[in-house]
Parts: sequence; C-alpha cells; structure tokens
Amino acid sequence: MGAGESWKKKRVALGKSIDDMSSELRVAPKYLRAIEEGTWEGWPVRVFSTGFIRAYARKLSMDPEPVLSEYFRYVDKKAGAEPPLQVRPEWLEREKQRGSRRTVYMAAAGVVLLLGIGLAWYSTRTIPRPPRVPEIPVAPAPPPAVDNALATPAVPAPDIAGGKKEKGGPPQPAGQDRKTAAGAATSGAAVAGASGPTTPAYQLLLEAKETTWVFYGRDDETPVDAILRPGDRITIRAQRKIFLKLGNAAGVAATLNGKPLPPFGEAGKVKVYRVGQ
Repeated sequence: MGAGESWKKKRVALGKSIDDMSSELRVAPKYLRAIEEGTWEGWPVRVFSTGFIRAYARKLSMDPEPVLSEYFRYVDKKAGAEPPLQVRPEWLEREKQRGSRRTVYMAAAGVVLLLGIGLAWYSTRTIPRPPRVPEIPVAPAPPPAVDNALATPAVPAPDIAGGKKEKGGPPQPAGQDRKTAAGAATSGAAVAGASGPTTPAYQLLLEAKETTWVFYGRDDETPVDAILRPGDRITIRAQRKIFLKLGNAAGVAATLNGKPLPPFGEAGKVKVYRVGQ
C-alpha cells in the first residue's frame, strides 16, 4: 500500500469525491488519483508535481513528506532511463501571450506620449505670435475757430465838427461827413476780420461705432494714424484737402461741414476717402 492510500481514506471520511477535490484545488482529477494510488507515469515536471502534492496535503491536513519521498524515489529511478515528461500548462502559455501583448501596448502608448510632447514643444517654438498693434492716443479736437470780426467791439463814430448830438448818444455827423464816417467804420471792420483766423473750408467729424484703425492727413501736414473705439469722436479741419483711410469701413459714421455722409462701406473692408484737391 502506497503512502497516498491514507490520503484516500481521509478524503472519503470527509465525504469528498475526486472531482470535488479537483474543483477546489484546481488540479486535474488524474493527478489526485495518481497521488492516492502512487502511480506517477505521465506526470508534469517536478516543480508542478511537488506543488500538486503539497496542495493536496494542505487540503486534507496531511503530512506531505511520505508522498513526496515516494515520488522522488520514482523520479530518481527513472532519471537514467527516460526523461520525465515535460508538460507546459495551457494557462502558462496564455499568461505568457497576455504579458507579451501588454508589453507591446505599453511600449506603443509610451511612443505616442513622447510624440505628443515633442509636437507640442515644436509648435511652441516655431509658430510666431502675431504682432501687437500699438495704440496711439487720439489727439483732442482743437477749439472751434472764432471770427474776430464778429468779436470786435463796436467803435463809436468820431465827433466831427458841425455834427448834431442826439439825445442819449454820441454826436452824429451830418450830410457828406456822415457817409464818410460810415465808410471808414466799415473798412475798419473788414480789416479787423482779415487779421484774425479764417474758418476752415472742410470740417470732417468722425464718430466710431466699432473699433477702427484710422489714417488721415490734412493740407500739407504729416499724416496721423490712430485706433478709434466705440464712442470716440475726432474732428479733422482743413483749408484745401483731407485724406482719410479706414481699416473698418462700417465702423465709423461721418459728417462733412455738418451734413451726414453715406456709409463708407462694409465691415472689415479698407476704404480711402478724399475731400478737396
């Protein structure tokens, strides 16, 4: 009777069948039956065989040494005549394949991550940033021109001999002398008006409805460019000519000499406008 016979008795006493033990231990029934009967032909490599024996011993609370000694004697006896059967369990092959695929997936993910980091770094180094358009402050509108001829205080007529003095006023000349004095007063007013600043021939008022770039020049002065924002207003005065260029034709409303001008054009379109020669 082999050492495994006592294990069989213990299993039967527990009310377990070979199939029950096989399900619980996840060991093929043929190996459990071989342990109980002491038949070791066709067993796998030594490391798996000893594992089956120890697992069965723990399940039955038995000492594994007697069965292991019997198995080792069989292996040593057969070592010179016939090599033991090398069996590789199917689960080991499956785990090996899974491990290989997992390694390939991880390597591919690492390569994709490195490529993404490299592309992000390259894009930040090569794509130029758009230049920032400087904001030019809008010059305040000059004060309206005042006709000095209208502001000149009235000069009383000179006291000419022979004139009559009216009640409550200066003496008035009579006859031809009165006409001469009136002509002198009119000539003096004209001279006073010629000496003061003249009213400009063109007054162009711009009022921004949207953010618009403006470039304008008047007469022979140096052109000016500016950024108008909604609500900004500027007045351009000139004697002979005005040149105007808009970066957003629909962003500005204009009046010329107090008369509204038609729209310059569509939104986002560049428009050039000229007044005078």
